[in-house]
Amino acid sequence: MSKVALFDHEKFSNAIRKSNLKQEQLAEHLNISTRHVRNLKSGGTSVSAPLLYKISQEFQKPMEYFLSFREEDESIK
Repeated sequence: MSKVALFDHEKFSNAIRKSNLKQEQLAEHLNISTRHVRNLKSGGTSVSAPLLYKISQEFQKPMEYFLSFREEDESIK
């Protein structure tokens, strides 16, 4: 078994909601498109390490906050 880190789109959505930022404003702060913000909120895309860092800085949370971890069976590949 190994641990796999996944972007937690629900925590990202909650952080946006609590910040009162509009998606357009957040996209501008993160230097990404509003479509990318929507995809991150819905879980429709993965996140790069540099973008995860920007998100953590924007919301003043550790990078790990926006990750969820699960066990993956290495024999199922």
